[in-house]
Amino acid sequence: MRNGSIPGARGRVRPMTLLGDPVLHAPCEEVTDFGPDLVSLVEDMFATMYAQQGVGLAANQVGESLRVFVYDCPDDEEVRHVGHVVNPR
Repeated sequence: MRNGSIPGARGRVRPMTLLGDPVLHAPCEEVTDFGPDLVSLVEDMFATMYAQQGVGLAANQVGESLRVFVYDCPDDEEVRHVGHVVNPR
């Protein structure tokens, strides 16, 4: 999203984690490395979310047990909100 780029434009669509997968039931790990791997994960998550026509996606939904989620949704006044959150509390 920096410098006006479209979120997910450089990402790849990842397979979605299926219901019952253990990664969906275990607590996610805190992110401690904020390098290129995290940037790639966020881009992939946006690409996957858009491919599934969603408004939000958590990392464990693409098989990564990390505390990360992305979103792109309008509020009640139809103002679009786009972003990602790392290590939410």
